[in-house]
Amino acid sequence: MKILRESSEDEMILEYLKAEYTSERFSEQLKEAFEKLGLEKSIIISADLQNTAENAGRKRLLGEFRGYGMGQKMFERFPAVSEWKLCTFSNADLEKIRYIDYSYWNELSAGTHMPLSAAETIRAGKTVYGVSNDGFLRAAEYIRNGGSFPKLFFLTSDYENFVIVEGHLRMTAYALATECFDNIEVIVGNCSGEELKKWT
Repeated sequence: MKILRESSEDEMILEYLKAEYTSERFSEQLKEAFEKLGLEKSIIISADLQNTAENAGRKRLLGEFRGYGMGQKMFERFPAVSEWKLCTFSNADLEKIRYIDYSYWNELSAGTHMPLSAAETIRAGKTVYGVSNDGFLRAAEYIRNGGSFPKLFFLTSDYENFVIVEGHLRMTAYALATECFDNIEVIVGNCSGEELKKWT
């Protein structure tokens, strides 16, 4: 893992929303949040991180959509982040990356929380809770063919071990196509180990 530069909460929120905007699973819910708040999709499509009004709008949007900044939904008990960094990760870092503690990811990774273990489950043709693995396989093929994704979002307390906040499907695809996990940009939030443990 290499630290490239300082990042920010605003950049993290933008990348998070960009990923969900193109997600087959979540894009419709995000559109509903746009409509409820009366926001324009341009704040994602042609975003300006120097625009304070846009940044505030995106934060409200992530709050409505995912509970960010409100201590709700997936951000219940979310740790306070002391600093944000833009980092690159490569193949040697794969064993340091973990899923959140959630039943589906626990089962898929055989209790290890590791995307590498989940990839073994998928290659073995096993499914969890009747959910098809086709999405992971399509995403892995997409990156093998030169496709790219929005930045992932991890949390850490020591810059040695990392928990995925946003990008579980994409990280699983990289675990299936490890040769493509090279200089992948990730926004990393640093927080206390105690708070991270309570959240995950």
